[in-house]
Amino acid sequence: MQEKLLDLFHRSSAISFLKGTKRSTQALKTLKIETKIASGFARAAATASIREIDPTDSQTWEFSGFSQSGEDGIIDYLCSRMTERNRFFFEIGSADGLENCTAWLALARGYGGVMVDGNAQLVEECRQMVDGRIWNVYVVNLMVDTENVESLMKMCPYNDPDVFVIDIDGIDYYILKSILALGYRPKVIAAEYNSVFGPERSVTVPYRKTFSRWADHASGLFYGASISALRKLLNEYGYSFITVTSMGVNAFFIDSKAFPRGFTDHIKGIDFRDNLGDLNEATRAFKDAIGTLRVPKRDWHSQQELIKSLPVAEV
Repeated sequence: MQEKLLDLFHRSSAISFLKGTKRSTQALKTLKIETKIASGFARAAATASIREIDPTDSQTWEFSGFSQSGEDGIIDYLCSRMTERNRFFFEIGSADGLENCTAWLALARGYGGVMVDGNAQLVEECRQMVDGRIWNVYVVNLMVDTENVESLMKMCPYNDPDVFVIDIDGIDYYILKSILALGYRPKVIAAEYNSVFGPERSVTVPYRKTFSRWADHASGLFYGASISALRKLLNEYGYSFITVTSMGVNAFFIDSKAFPRGFTDHIKGIDFRDNLGDLNEATRAFKDAIGTLRVPKRDWHSQQELIKSLPVAEV
C-alpha cells in the first residue's frame, strides 16, 4: 500500500512539475513577444521627433519600428496618401510577425491582413503574437510556389489590398508575376531585390520550387531578382516605381490610380543602393594575410564576382 502511495505521489509530482515547466515556458514566450512589441514601438518613437517629412523625398518618409530598414515609414506614408483604403495587407515572407513590413500596420494601425511564411517555427511564433491580440490577421504556414499561389491568394478578400509585400529570398519574381497575372492589383507593392545583380541587369534566379538561398551557394548571395527585373515586370502592369530603401533592401511601387493625380510627379526616389544590412559570407568580417581583422566593403561589383558562374534567367 505504501509503495502505491509513493508511486502516486511521484507521478503527481512529475505531472505538476511538467505543468509548471510548460507554464514557465509559455510565460517566457509571452514575455519575449511583449518585449519585441515594446521595442518596436520604442524604435519608432525614438525617431518620431527628428523626422521631417518632405513629400518629394522618399528618404524622409523612412522609419523602422518592426521593419529592418525604413519600410514602416514608407508604407505608413504611402497609405496615408491613398484616395481610398480597404485597410488590408498581404505579406509573403512575414517571418515571426514582428520583424517584417506589415507588423506596423497590424499593431499600430489596426489593419487586417495575412502573414505567410514557410518556416514552421517562425509561423508558430507569429501565431502566438497574433492570438488574443489581433483578431483580423491570419497566419499561414506555406512554402509558396507558382502552383499553390492561386489557392493562397483566395485568402485575400480584395483584388487591390492596400499593401502587398514579398520577401522570400528566392523565387520572388515568379510568385509576384503569378499574382499579377491572376488579376490582383495591390495599391502598394514592396518587393525585396538582390543588389548583387547590380542596377542594370534584368535577371532573376531560375525557377525551382525547392529553391533555397543558402543551399544554392554558400555565400548566400544568389537569390531573388534584380531591381531592373522588378521594375520591368511591374511597369508592364502599369505600376510606378517610387524608390528603394536607403539601406538597399526593398523596392516600392504604386498603382497611381489609387493616389491623387500627380502624386508621383515630384518624388525624388532612390533608383539603386547596395544592400547595406544583409549578413552573408561576403559581408562578414575576415582576417587578411597578416591576421588583421577587416570588414569588407558592401559592393555589388565584388560580390557579383562570387556568383558569376551561376546560371540566371534573363527577364
